[in-house]
Amino acid sequence: PFWLKLVNQDSGTRCATPSLKLLPPPLHSLRMLFGRIAAASRAAALRGAQRAVPLGFPGAQRTATTGAFPKLMSIRYDGLFIKCCVAALVYFVPQDVVILGGLFWSWHSASSSISPKKKQADAEAALEAFKAKKGLDDLKVYKGRSTWHVTL
Repeated sequence: PFWLKLVNQDSGTRCATPSLKLLPPPLHSLRMLFGRIAAASRAAALRGAQRAVPLGFPGAQRTATTGAFPKLMSIRYDGLFIKCCVAALVYFVPQDVVILGGLFWSWHSASSSISPKKKQADAEAALEAFKAKKGLDDLKVYKGRSTWHVTL
């Protein structure tokens, strides 16, 4: 290449032994190199955008222009993919049930201790007694099927 130069080690003698000296590449060659790379990438992008499906049906070609993730044509239910999914479910679901069950029980017990519910025989009388005890007149009451919610 043009950046390797033949140089004499001892320039004072007639029988000098030649050696190769590595020189930095000239600036115009770097510009040419990067220009060629840029042109090739632009050409590849244009070819990819104009490319039709070669075999006539979708999913036949799997390249970077059509998508990096391959599309499954079919799934065999006795294949490795399904067996791995079943094994993952068998392994992870019992752990998740235990952890999430404990978490929900903890949330339920915390909220029940903050605001416990009490069964009332007469809901109207209980609401009036609550208003009189707290000294409130204007309350918003949502009457559900079996639970009433009171807000200010």
